[in-house]
Amino acid sequence: MENTHTTIFIESRKKDYVKILCNLIKAKTVNPPGDEYLAAKIIKKRLSKIGVKYKVYEKKKKRSNVVAKIGNENGRKILIATHLDVVPAGEGWETDPFDPVIKDEIIYGRGACDNKGQATSTLLVLEYLKSIEKKLVNQYIFVFAADEEQGSTLGIRYLLRENIIFPDYAIIVDVSGEMKYVTVAEKGVLNLKVNCKGKQAHGSTPNKGISAIANMSKFISKLDHHILKHELHRHLSRPTINFGTIKGGSAPNTVAASCEVVLNIRYIPSMNTESIIDELKKLSERFGEFNFEKLAHLPPTEVDDNNFLVQTILKVTEKHNLKTKPKGLNGATDTKAFVLNDIPAVGFDFADSHVAHNANEYCKLDMLFNFCDVLIDVCMEFENQRLN
Repeated sequence: MENTHTTIFIESRKKDYVKILCNLIKAKTVNPPGDEYLAAKIIKKRLSKIGVKYKVYEKKKKRSNVVAKIGNENGRKILIATHLDVVPAGEGWETDPFDPVIKDEIIYGRGACDNKGQATSTLLVLEYLKSIEKKLVNQYIFVFAADEEQGSTLGIRYLLRENIIFPDYAIIVDVSGEMKYVTVAEKGVLNLKVNCKGKQAHGSTPNKGISAIANMSKFISKLDHHILKHELHRHLSRPTINFGTIKGGSAPNTVAASCEVVLNIRYIPSMNTESIIDELKKLSERFGEFNFEKLAHLPPTEVDDNNFLVQTILKVTEKHNLKTKPKGLNGATDTKAFVLNDIPAVGFDFADSHVAHNANEYCKLDMLFNFCDVLIDVCMEFENQRLN
């Protein structure tokens, strides 16, 4: 499907937006500490140039969230969100991660596909909607958020908690897989601290003590092959357990009186944290004395495949000859925050999810601009249909 007007609009601005993306990558918004205000300056400059009003919200200084609204404030509200922070560069780069390089229409740099390429694309979609604003029956809320990489407490979750944003529908433009998928479900996340209690003794007489490290190792070995009880989910794989951190003992010549491991458990909607902890407690009983403490928790979330938002995206992508289908995510994105507030939300974007957070992160420019065309058509489909 090709809309001549949108194609010409996008083509005429490609050079500007490649420059914007380069400048966003150069803005070092590594979280922590974040410093999203550096990227927000670039977003604000373009918004001012095209005559779009915006507001900046900061729960913490320099942790900027830019919110811009286009269209009819009395209409249904559709939110489109990206984020401005990135993960640390790490090692293994062939180029400077904060000095973008373009080769064969591919741009390399930290944040190219997570999430500054997406911020660039949605900014261009915003500019298009501004050009036809008087015709719009809905309101489109664009959010360029802070703190996504560290839990969004200074970003989307803050904006929702303060009622700064509260849309009818939300599209989270984050790493969802080259327009092949609409992410409709996310696993729950449970960080669980497990402490094993032993009995201290001299290292020369270990038989007089109880090694918490030895008992913990037996428990870990059991868990390493254990599959938590669950029911199969249509879009999500089985639950997983990751051994995130471990520490124990006080000295090499002392039998360890305690050992602590933090588990990162990803679970699916048929499960709950209480049953998970009970299951692990029963498994631990034969290995010694164990205590369990819930450190952090995000429940699993999902929207129905037949939701209006999902079906609209699938309808448009089919017209663009894309074989898009609903999918679940093992990780957690800002989508979860909306669904937990009873707001239908999905993830949808153009980036290759396999390069996010990796060295030599890249973004294919043709995919970025093709996505702009698709997302504009999604918005036009919202205009043409009645939102339920």
